Amino acid sequence: MSITKSFLFLVVVVLFSCSKDEEKSIAVACDGSNLTYNSGVSSIINSNCTDSGCHNSGSQHGGFTSYSGIKPLLTNGSFNSSVIVNQSMPKGSSLTQSQLNKLKCWVDNGFPEN
Repeated sequence: MSITKSFLFLVVVVLFSCSKDEEKSIAVACDGSNLTYNSGVSSIINSNCTDSGCHNSGSQHGGFTSYSGIKPLLTNGSFNSSVIVNQSMPKGSSLTQSQLNKLKCWVDNGFPEN
């Protein structure tokens, strides 16, 4: 009897852990937009990432108020990982599906500035 209960407990744990992972991952696909940092991307970043002392000028977490401030995180892949893949940024809020799709296109197109 205890083996059956243990097995059922294990099945329940596995099922709930799998569904939790599926809920977190939202499919992000390029929507075909051809944005640059200056024409479309900066407005998404400024409205979601540069407030509350997170990624504003002089921030220890990187200043996203300019292209040169965000470029190192684009080049090393951490922007893509944190924002698009893991969607762990921005902290305390989330980007819309449309914003994620636009950022995905921008990153896929080599994150042009102009």
